[in-house]
Amino acid sequence: MEGRKFMRDFLLPIIITLAAVHALVMYSIKPYEDNLSSMMRISQNEKEGVAPEYFQKGMVIFDDKGGYDGQFYYYVAMDPFMNKGYFKNAYRQQRILYPLTARLFAFGKESLLPYTLYIVNLLALAIGMYFLILILKQYSINPMWSLFYGLSPSSIMTIQYDLPSPLSIALIIAAIYFYINRSLLLTVVFMALSFLAREDSIVVLIPLLIWDYQCRRQFKRIVLLMSCLIPFFLWQLFVTAKLGNAPMTTSAEAISFIPFSGIIGYIKTIEFHDIKQIGGQLSTLIVFSYFVILSIIITRKLLSMRHLFYYVVAAYCLLAVFTVPSQWDNYNGLLRMFYGLFPF
Repeated sequence: MEGRKFMRDFLLPIIITLAAVHALVMYSIKPYEDNLSSMMRISQNEKEGVAPEYFQKGMVIFDDKGGYDGQFYYYVAMDPFMNKGYFKNAYRQQRILYPLTARLFAFGKESLLPYTLYIVNLLALAIGMYFLILILKQYSINPMWSLFYGLSPSSIMTIQYDLPSPLSIALIIAAIYFYINRSLLLTVVFMALSFLAREDSIVVLIPLLIWDYQCRRQFKRIVLLMSCLIPFFLWQLFVTAKLGNAPMTTSAEAISFIPFSGIIGYIKTIEFHDIKQIGGQLSTLIVFSYFVILSIIITRKLLSMRHLFYYVVAAYCLLAVFTVPSQWDNYNGLLRMFYGLFPF
């Protein structure tokens, strides 16, 4: 009976998700003869830097189009501690956990990295769903709601392009699970790991700190929770010493300190030339409209009842207010930045 329940509540939604995501990924790389290296979108002409020394036989290499961020995490995986120095990008190097994990899974065989980058993300999604289902069951919510996160556009897109977001979000969900189950030490451990995957985990940490202080009024708990930032800053120092650039200075460029300047600046750039362009621009405006509606809903919710999950959603809505125009002009970038909305 217990085995059947575990199958229904945990394995079924996870298997559905992994099967669907894998099918979509395989369909997307079909034009490249199912070559998993095409997911990294390595380009020979990339303004952030190219490391031809890491091109391997049989890899899909794009000429004048097709480059995307997955290529940078492959470069980092090829030289995680920057000893060779062929790729010198502090911003990408700070997100060490995903490429390093893929490197470990490859057992030193660099030819396996196109496979392990993909496998790590599938495992991350499965782990994230497992912990989310545990949370859903604690609140007596049907585990099938986990599909809203597992099959979200953010999950599918970030896995399709070998990005670190699935690992980051899975670690955040695990951290929140341990937090609501009063295991502060494990919360700190998983939040620390999430920061090494993506620095924008701060969007969850700040609401968590505010919520915890309101509930407990214990400054020592806040200090303990904030200790999750220690590995992150130590790695920042290491990257800065190696490359001479501070990663955080680049990360800050995605945020404007003037409210709504991002979406206003984006609207000013809108030009109606062809149907495809109009469709892309309208989709971005639909996303912004979604944030406006969600902000109204979450504000009304918070006025009637405070909850940690509401705080996190509110933080993502606030992030949209300060997002720069270049991010609004990047639909895939929006999916990554606001990935955390789907589970919370």
